[in-house]
Amino acid sequence: MSKKIFIITGEESGDKIASLVINKLQEKYYLNQYLAVGGKNIQFQKISCIFDIKEIAFIGLIDVLKNLSAINKKINFTVKKILEFNPDVIFSVDAPDFSFRVLKKVKKNNKNIKTLHLVAPQVWAWRENRKKFLHQYIDHLLLLFHFEKKYFDGFIKNSFVGHPFLDSSVFKLSKPKTVVKKYITLCPGTRISEIKMFMPIFIELIKKINLNYNFIFHIPMTLGNSDIVKNYFQISQLDNYLITNNEVDKNFYIQNSLLSISKSGTITLDICKNQCPLIVIYKTSWLNYFLIKPFINTKFGNILNIIANEEIIPELIQEKCNTFEIYKKATQFINNERLGDDLVVKYTKILEKVIVPNSLDKICDYLME
Repeated sequence: MSKKIFIITGEESGDKIASLVINKLQEKYYLNQYLAVGGKNIQFQKISCIFDIKEIAFIGLIDVLKNLSAINKKINFTVKKILEFNPDVIFSVDAPDFSFRVLKKVKKNNKNIKTLHLVAPQVWAWRENRKKFLHQYIDHLLLLFHFEKKYFDGFIKNSFVGHPFLDSSVFKLSKPKTVVKKYITLCPGTRISEIKMFMPIFIELIKKINLNYNFIFHIPMTLGNSDIVKNYFQISQLDNYLITNNEVDKNFYIQNSLLSISKSGTITLDICKNQCPLIVIYKTSWLNYFLIKPFINTKFGNILNIIANEEIIPELIQEKCNTFEIYKKATQFINNERLGDDLVVKYTKILEKVIVPNSLDKICDYLME
């Protein structure tokens, strides 16, 4: 039986997840009709998007407040397009600040449209009370990690499906390389606001590392933002770098990196998949940090650390996210490769616990159900 499916994403990781699901859906149920809020990955699947997710890619409370009028217009426009399309089901992936507002408005206008949401809001980390209201506009919540289930049982219909990136058919741990590791991978994120936050820190870090070591710095970046990153290097007159824009090249250079330094996010799973030592960093404006800090209930930012309840992967957050602290931590790995090997062994043990079979099949079956 074919269905009309409207897909909502709000950031690149959700766009990637949705594209994997669409690809699997088209294998299993090829007569479906689609319309979406999406990015390059969904568009690559030849799905029509009512607008690109770049138009709603805002980070932090302050950034959102500054653009509230534009965001509200996009929410209302999305609701209008959904009601016109009249789908059997809305499949929303992450981006709760956008997607939940859309779902609420759709449900007020048409309760017959089913809603399926993947990536549970992180109520275990902050604002736990949100779980009490999700049933009002989400018919079925799909969970990435099994530990989340205890937070939602009794409040909303939910099912553990596993992370599509960790589906055993998709997620393959690379074999450690024995070549000389002459690269260091730096991941500032793909949003312009992230690039502006982290690239100045990375440029100063590269200058410090260049004084004592000889590395080429690899930066995975979306094609559209590559020129912004190149501009930082041109201004600083640094030339020992390379930028990759596709998955094959990105994975190759991560596998051949002595170390990766990445902003917190889904990219860290790619790094772990490629068995590269990792330092996680994160920083936001002090006003954003001041506003959200009282509501955060978890000690860690990286999901593998949260699952392990231990800082296995080093984290440098907020005031520690500076050139001096990152350089100090990075040189420990540069000077002692055994330290990186041990880290990979430790986080791989956690990864192996969360790699699941048939995650994509389960999501597809719930969508068609």
